Amino acid sequence: MNDYVIVSKPCGMTMHHNPNAHSRWGMSKSPVLQTAIRRQLSRKPYLVHRLDHRTSGACVMGFTSDAALKLHGRLGGDGATKLYVALVRGDLRGRFRRAASTTAPACDRIDDDEGRENCADGNGRIIESQGKVPDAMALTGGGEGRRTDGSSNDDDEYGGKITVNLPIKVKVGGIEIEKDALTDFYFLSSMSADDDDDDDVDDDAPEDGTMSTTARYVNKSLTLLLCHPRTGRTHQIRRHQRKALMSPVIGDVEHGDSCVNRHWRKSISDRLGLHCWYLRLPPEASSSSPPDDGVIECLAPLTLDFAGPLKHEKLGPLWAEACRVEPRLGMEPYDERGGTFGRNYRKRR
Repeated sequence: MNDYVIVSKPCGMTMHHNPNAHSRWGMSKSPVLQTAIRRQLSRKPYLVHRLDHRTSGACVMGFTSDAALKLHGRLGGDGATKLYVALVRGDLRGRFRRAASTTAPACDRIDDDEGRENCADGNGRIIESQGKVPDAMALTGGGEGRRTDGSSNDDDEYGGKITVNLPIKVKVGGIEIEKDALTDFYFLSSMSADDDDDDDVDDDAPEDGTMSTTARYVNKSLTLLLCHPRTGRTHQIRRHQRKALMSPVIGDVEHGDSCVNRHWRKSISDRLGLHCWYLRLPPEASSSSPPDDGVIECLAPLTLDFAGPLKHEKLGPLWAEACRVEPRLGMEPYDERGGTFGRNYRKRR
């Protein structure tokens, strides 16, 4: 098979050139993934799927339009899996504890004026299913209901999943319509805010001693999630985190919390906390080979600008717990280019 390539897209790289993409400073000058691949491999790549500009992670490209079309069909078919690692605002242990409990009450789905659904306990929570579920790692071949550290999911306090089923508005032919969107969220780790942290003090606070309203009341609790989108809507994970779980992705300028983003931009990192970590494409439907023959699987380690801040001393407990649940999160990025950028690549002077 030499008709496709899987790469790990860095944060801040655009998937393809868009002449209509402009920023406040004029035409966008962000690096383009298609251009970089064409220069490095001396072959024209065709997109199979897309990642947002500030989302990093695994990306599949075909070297012919026919190969890209077939891969796109496999990625959208039954048996395909995409897993994202997301760093979100807030401590979600309570919600996942309820989701893992067999005695958790069912969610009464009542549409409100904002398009959300309220549960019977009054929380604006959209949970389609609750109760014990197979461990998230079963999706990647880790085994049914087993943690990667050998412990049983039955004893895991946060071993449940939260499924969000909330339609998302998309534009089709210039007309905005609603389409179904379904996302499963699995718990990795969480940490509460330290109220005595000196970083709470706002650097831009007035000199007269009055209290700043920008940094002092920031919710610095964080949660790491494994996200499994079952549909492919634009900004699906980011929208569901914001509208359904009320825990926007860190660094999300469009759907997130500006005060929280400002705090983490100053203290830790200035990137979107979302990474496409795992891809699985089932074999072609017309294939007569065994079920596991022809399966494409890829695990893209967290990029340095994502994993580095998580290893910071402030977030040490969060990272340690996540690696206990899934040790493969600690894999280092690697480069298989062999030191070449392609025989037709010319370094610009």
